[in-house]
Amino acid sequence: MNKKVLYHSMLAIAVPIALQNLITVAVQMADTIMLGSLGEIELSASSLANQLFFIFTLAMYGTSGGANVLVAQFWGKKDSASIRHILSYTYWVVFAVSLLMILLSLFVPGFIMSLFTSDPAVIEQGISYLRIVCISYLFFGLTTITGNILRGVQSVRISLWASIVSLIVNVFFNWVFIFGYLGAPAMGVAGAAVATTIARIVECAILLVYIGWYDQKIRYRFSCLLHPDQKLRSSFVRNCMPVIGNELLWSMGFTMVTVVIGRMGTSVVAANSIYNVVTQLVSVMGKGLSSAAAVLVGNAIGARRQNDLPFIVNSLQKTAGAAGLISMVFVWALMPLMPLFYNISETTMNNLFQIMVSGAVLQAFMPLSFVNMVGILRGGGDAKFVFVNDIVYMWIFCIPLGYVAGVVLQLPVWFVFVILRFDDIIKVLVSHYRIKSGKWIYDVT
Repeated sequence: MNKKVLYHSMLAIAVPIALQNLITVAVQMADTIMLGSLGEIELSASSLANQLFFIFTLAMYGTSGGANVLVAQFWGKKDSASIRHILSYTYWVVFAVSLLMILLSLFVPGFIMSLFTSDPAVIEQGISYLRIVCISYLFFGLTTITGNILRGVQSVRISLWASIVSLIVNVFFNWVFIFGYLGAPAMGVAGAAVATTIARIVECAILLVYIGWYDQKIRYRFSCLLHPDQKLRSSFVRNCMPVIGNELLWSMGFTMVTVVIGRMGTSVVAANSIYNVVTQLVSVMGKGLSSAAAVLVGNAIGARRQNDLPFIVNSLQKTAGAAGLISMVFVWALMPLMPLFYNISETTMNNLFQIMVSGAVLQAFMPLSFVNMVGILRGGGDAKFVFVNDIVYMWIFCIPLGYVAGVVLQLPVWFVFVILRFDDIIKVLVSHYRIKSGKWIYDVT
């Protein structure tokens, strides 16, 4: 493999995925801008209500991430039959997890909201949002699984087009239902939930129609759901469970970060919810590169081209380092534009600036952390190492110290934010030494 072939393959995967992530962020940004125009209570309610969806999202990413290691290596062997059965197992996980999340949202939404805030007005608005948007969880899960499996066989454009359609649908129905245009009632936060649900159903339908009738690589048939290959079940469980556990425990840890921030006041919650959109915006290339890394590393191992791995890894890390520097500068450049986009109080804007200054520095390390951990190590079958490191630093270091700094000592917002998000720097250092050791390469098929 020469440099031209590698970078062409890398960009062919990373750029469409980055654009898809960018569109997803654009949807969230449209939500925050529209809801932010109504007030900080509505903005905070939707942000905190979406913490349950955040946990569900990472459960789906964990399932698809573990399956993707298998898919990438099976695709290196051109074994489409095994990929079809792996996809069937992931769909069953989607059905089970989405059912649990929907039941929680329908029957105990008040309890869920009270975990993140004690503000009665925010809780009330959040309940109305949760009871509607939970219906979209199943469709989002199917979309995420299908899109990620298609990435494993280097089919990425259809997911991008589905996301573009979803963006258009979401923004249009946000405008209709949040503000009450075209004869619809002005539903506020609940209107945003309706728009999100419609958009996710449309996106899911596009991908399911494609993979069931038009895809020529996997050639999936939905009858496979009833007859998955039992011989692959142990491989699926062995590879997916560490990744699912990783994502779930990490998401619970990130939710605890939100709990800490929620106890620091509504203005800090609003500022953090805005920054979450900013960091997702600047993280799209890092996430695209990590997806490309997992596919390229997995394909090379599956095709027994381990001699190419040092060149692939080195090129991926250099690209991720450059993406981190660009991300840092971009966050700083966005700061003067924040007052133009958001109608928030002076206190909230001050908190947002504090978070953005420190967050920009942390952002410089995030792409390399993604590529090393989620891309190279997980793509190489070393999911257990990633699992241990992801959990240890967040739960033992960041969350306890962040709680003490933010809630007990009430230190400045920027300082608390650095402590809560410091784990990416640690993971860059640890993953670098792990990759250099060469003890991360496994043929999981």
